Amino acid sequence: MKLSPLSLVISGALLLSGQALAQGIVPLHKEFTECSSCHTAGMQVRDNLAAENAACVDCHGSYPELATEDRHDIDPHDSHLDLGNLNCTTCHSGHQESSMVCNSCHEYDMAMPAGDNQWRPTKLETDADAVAKAIAAGPVEQIDVLVIGSGASGTTAAVSAAQAGIDKILILEKEPMPGGNSMLAAGGMASAESSTQKALKIGDTKKVWYQDIMKGGYQHNDPALARTLSQNGAEGIEWLKSLGADLNSVGRPGGHSFERVHRPTGGAKAGPHIMTTLMKAVKDHDIEVRVNAPAVKLVVDNHDRIQGVVVKGKHQGYYMVGAKSVVIASGGFAANNDMVASFRPELKGMNTTNNKGNQGDGIQMVEEIGGKVKDVKEIQLFPTAAKGKILITGTIRGAGAILLNDQGQRFVNELGTRDVVSGAIIDQSKHHAWMLYDQDVVNELSQVKGLETLGLVDVVLSYPELEAVTGMPAKAAQASLERYNEFQMKGEDLDFGKRFMKTDVRFPIYVVDVSPAIHHTMGGIAINENTEVFLRNGTKIQGLYASGEVTGGVHGKNRLGGNAIADTVVFGRIAGAQAAKQVK
Repeated sequence: MKLSPLSLVISGALLLSGQALAQGIVPLHKEFTECSSCHTAGMQVRDNLAAENAACVDCHGSYPELATEDRHDIDPHDSHLDLGNLNCTTCHSGHQESSMVCNSCHEYDMAMPAGDNQWRPTKLETDADAVAKAIAAGPVEQIDVLVIGSGASGTTAAVSAAQAGIDKILILEKEPMPGGNSMLAAGGMASAESSTQKALKIGDTKKVWYQDIMKGGYQHNDPALARTLSQNGAEGIEWLKSLGADLNSVGRPGGHSFERVHRPTGGAKAGPHIMTTLMKAVKDHDIEVRVNAPAVKLVVDNHDRIQGVVVKGKHQGYYMVGAKSVVIASGGFAANNDMVASFRPELKGMNTTNNKGNQGDGIQMVEEIGGKVKDVKEIQLFPTAAKGKILITGTIRGAGAILLNDQGQRFVNELGTRDVVSGAIIDQSKHHAWMLYDQDVVNELSQVKGLETLGLVDVVLSYPELEAVTGMPAKAAQASLERYNEFQMKGEDLDFGKRFMKTDVRFPIYVVDVSPAIHHTMGGIAINENTEVFLRNGTKIQGLYASGEVTGGVHGKNRLGGNAIADTVVFGRIAGAQAAKQVK
C-alpha cells in the first residue's frame, strides 16, 4: 500500500539500533525503524540497489508518478532523462547526502531533501592491492559477454549478442543510471540509402557519405573504418526501426552533402529516443544493467586472452567478473579536462557538453595492459553550446539558424564543419556568437522548445528589441538579416558560399548566446573493422572488442554531426556479433 510522501517526512533525526544515522533520507522516515524496511534479509546491498529502489517505489510511487506539472517550472521527475533509466537512488541516498543528477549539466537552484543540489560524479581512484586480491580470488560470477558502458554502443552490443543466441550477458555501468553520453545526443543518426531517405526521394549514396566522412576528417580517418561506417549505416537504421525506433525524419548538419541525419518525427532529440528503444530491447532480452559498478581492470592471461574484469562496486567492493568476451563501450574522455589538456594544453579549463562520466576509463584500462591507442590528440569542439555546455544541435543550423557576432554581422558559413565554425566563433569578440532562428525552425525541430524552458532563449519582435537583448547595433543586424534573406531567396550565398539555405529568418526571432565547448574525442582504442583490440606490438587480444567513442580512427581529425550515433550503432552491432562468435 502506497503512503503519501508527505506522511513519511518529518524533521529531526531517527535513531536506529541506538546509533545516529549519517545524513540521508533515512532520518526523514519515521515509519521505518528496521533495516529490512528498505534492504533485503541479510543486508546484502547490491550495486544496482534494486531492492532499495523497489522499497521507495512501494511507498512513493514510480519515478514518472512523482512528476507534477505545478511542482516546479522544471520538474526533476519530468525530464529528458525520465526514460525508464532513472531510479530513486540515482539522486537520493539513504545514509549520505543526496545529490542532484540534473546539475551535472544544469545549474538549477532546487531544494534537495536530505542533501544539496550539487552533483558528485563517480571517482575511479583504485586500490592496487585490492585489485590484485580480487584477481587472485578469481571470478565471483562467470559471464559469456560482458559489456563495459551502457550508452548506445554498449546496449547495441549487448542486444546484438543476445540476438546471436548468447544468454549470459552483463552490462556494467559506473554511474548511478544507464545511458551515458547517448542520453544527451540531440541531432540524430547519419546514414545513406536508408528507407527513410528513399521515401523522401533523397538521392544520397553510401559512396557520397563515405567521401563526406573522409573529407570532414581531413583524410586522416582509417579508410577501412570509415567505409565500414558508411556501408552499414542504413542497416543500422533499419535495425533500430525493427526495435521500435521512429527515425522517419532527416536533417542536414554541417559537412554533409544530403539530408541524412535521421531523427524522430517532429525533430525531437534523437539520443534519448534511441536509448529508450535500446533499453527496452535490453529489458526484453533480460540483460542485466548493473549501475554503480565501474570496471577498473581488464584481466588478460599470459596468452593474450581476455579473462574478465575487476569491478569496484559502490556497495559490493572489489570483485572479479569472469567473461569469455568483453566489449569496451565506455565512451570518450571529453569530460576529463586533465586528460584533454595533457594532449591539448590550449583546452585547459574549457567547458564540455559531455556527460560527466566520460573520463576515458576504457582507454586507460587498455593502455594498462599494453593495448594500442590512436589519434588521442584529435579533440573536437562543438561550436554552439549555450552557457558553454548545453549543446544546441547542429541540425538547427541546417534547418535555418544563422550566426551573428556582437557587431551584428555574419562571419562564417553556418554549415561549415564543426572545427571551422568553432574556430570562427572563437575569433569573435568574447569568443561567442548569437544564434538566430525563427518559427519555421521551431516547427521543424520540437527539441528546441526545451531551450525556452531552460531559460536559454530570448524571443524578440523587432530590431530595437534584438539590440536590447544582444547589444549588437540594430541597423547592422537588420542589414545582415535582409542580405541573408535575399541570398536565401535567390539560392546563392555571395558572402560565405553556404549551399543549403532552407529558410529565411523573420520575426519573431529566437536568440541564443552560444560559444564552443569540448564535445567529442576522435581518438581512443585502436580497432579494426571487426572491432578487435590489439597490443602495441600488433598482437590481437583474444576476446576483447571496443566500439563507439572509446575507439579511434573512424572520424579522423574532425567528426561530422550525426556520425557519432551512427558509429555507436554500426560498430556496437559488430562488436556484439563478434563477441558472440568468440563465445561460440
